[in-house]
Amino acid sequence: MPNENPVDPAAVEAANLSSASAQAPPRPADAPSPVPVVDQTALGASPGPRDPKPAAPQETSEAAPAPVYTDFKLPQGTSVDQAALKAATDLFKEARLPQEQAQKFIDLAVSREQAAAQKGVQAFTDLQNQWVSEIKADPDIGGDKLDASLASAARAIDRLAVPGLREALNLTGAGNHPAIVKAFVRLGQMVSEDRFAPGRDAPPEPRRTAAETIYGANGPRQSED
Repeated sequence: MPNENPVDPAAVEAANLSSASAQAPPRPADAPSPVPVVDQTALGASPGPRDPKPAAPQETSEAAPAPVYTDFKLPQGTSVDQAALKAATDLFKEARLPQEQAQKFIDLAVSREQAAAQKGVQAFTDLQNQWVSEIKADPDIGGDKLDASLASAARAIDRLAVPGLREALNLTGAGNHPAIVKAFVRLGQMVSEDRFAPGRDAPPEPRRTAAETIYGANGPRQSED
């Protein structure tokens, strides 16, 4: 026989909720809402054991003594600036270089100085050779005229009588410069032709009489008899 009183589903749900509420204990009004608990998050993982701090370097109770150097070896005939050598020695001591290593630095410095000096000497020699070649090939003073030209230049230097002039020309190398050589050659030619005489613009001396020529400016000496 069909049920004459059908069951209302909404009423059944309300009855279930009412029964559950009656069984659960009341929650305080200020209690926080329950949150799900996660075993571990990416940022919530506990850090591993920390690395221990590196041990501080142990300081030696006493620094190594500064080395004492003997005289450094130098090539024969070589001299060094004593102030520069002292400055280098102080650096060697500060770096605690042994004698052998310090000697290597000295050898390197000396070799570089010698190479630079040799380069300068070679450049000076090459320039002198170039000037001499130009003099020999000069159409005015070179070729067949070279010997006569150099003789004229030497005569001019002698006539000038300037102390140390020849030494200065040789020391500086200027005595091989074509312009300097030409100047002295022309000066020597002027001397040989009496075109050059120091003080030629001075007033001429008065003509001397025959008596002055024979006896001098005071005339003949009188006899004491």
